[in-house]
Amino acid sequence: MSLIKIKVNLFSKIFGFSIFLILITILINYIFNALFLEKFYVYRKKETMLKVIKNAKIIYETKSSDDFENYIYDIKESTGIDIDIKNLQKKHMMMSNHMMRRSNSIQDIPYNKFIAKEFLGNDAKILYYGEEISNKTALFVSTSLSVIQSHSHESNVFNFITAILALIISLASGLIFSKRITKDISYLNEKASKISQLDFPDKIQINRNDEIGELSLSLNKMSQELSSSIKNLKSFVSNASHELRTPVSIICTHATALLEHKDMNETEQRKYYNIILRVGNEMKELIENLLTLSKLDNTVFKIKKEFVDLKVILEGALEKYDILELEKDINIDVKMENEIIMCDPRIIKLVINNLVQNALKYSPIGGQIDIFQEDDYLVIKNSFQGYLENNEDVLIQPFARGKNAEDFNFDGMGLGLSIVDKALKLSNIEYNLEIIENIFLFKLKLF
Repeated sequence: MSLIKIKVNLFSKIFGFSIFLILITILINYIFNALFLEKFYVYRKKETMLKVIKNAKIIYETKSSDDFENYIYDIKESTGIDIDIKNLQKKHMMMSNHMMRRSNSIQDIPYNKFIAKEFLGNDAKILYYGEEISNKTALFVSTSLSVIQSHSHESNVFNFITAILALIISLASGLIFSKRITKDISYLNEKASKISQLDFPDKIQINRNDEIGELSLSLNKMSQELSSSIKNLKSFVSNASHELRTPVSIICTHATALLEHKDMNETEQRKYYNIILRVGNEMKELIENLLTLSKLDNTVFKIKKEFVDLKVILEGALEKYDILELEKDINIDVKMENEIIMCDPRIIKLVINNLVQNALKYSPIGGQIDIFQEDDYLVIKNSFQGYLENNEDVLIQPFARGKNAEDFNFDGMGLGLSIVDKALKLSNIEYNLEIIENIFLFKLKLF
């Protein structure tokens, strides 16, 4: 038989825990009073009696009898401690009868030791302490311990009333506090539920300077980033699908023509094969770029910085795309003061490859590409044909291609600068691009 699980809401848990803490506090208070209050009272009395007898000895030996009698009176009034003299010498007989009494209660009290005596009939309990002054004189101090016993009932009643009042106040404050917390948590739970259904709230905020307030800010940030990411993903998938549909259609059309027209001569066949190969390579490049963007968007990608020879990376990029350089007879001039930089080699290689490829692709025949250092920046400068909009936000969007790319039928899918943007932001590398007439400038803060 399975056990039935009872669901207890957070409000009940917090409220119940508050009551538990209050009851534990009251119980501990009662236990400490019962076990230690009387012992603590006696301990304090003993400390006071030791101070009183020390001062009494000094006054008795150095002051007059009137001063000593006044001291006895003052101590009795302020602390409730009696001072008695045992075996007083003859020269002090002029003192009061109170000072000279020979109480049977102190006859058998040892010196330098606290003794508590109980007296039958009146339930009195007296604490004694004595010290010898000379062979014939001793001082004794005594105080009643019946005070705390006589007031124990009143103390218990007062503690009980105090506990009831504390319980009522704590219940009221605990109720308000628990309601406040659970109200805010219920609000966050409602917003989180909407986010799980891809319904992103405009703003999630709780005005609290604690962990719940911080949680609301984090949830709000998560909601905004998820909303933005999903919008970008939808746009990206839509654009990618559109870009892939065209080359797939071209490949299918030309492959069908090759199958159906078997009497096609070798020259026409090679033409169709070349088209299929070219479009296939374009699709391959597109897929590689899409995978690169996917990796850069992935939060698992970790930056690993190390010392890198920038000149080696530049030479590798120029060698990789030297076919474009040779076809267009482009002149490339590289000048750098510093070559060693601290960065993630994967990121910087990806960025340099895309920027060099773009510079070669969009430069006109016989064009000029300059790569040089300007203060803290690496600058890649190239000329281009046609018109290019001077808008950085537009140029870095995926699949965004300038009018010059359409006018001159440049190859590519418009993902180069988008990849560069994401890679540099991932590495926290500053950059800016400028278009001055027919000159394209891309600046990387690497030094």
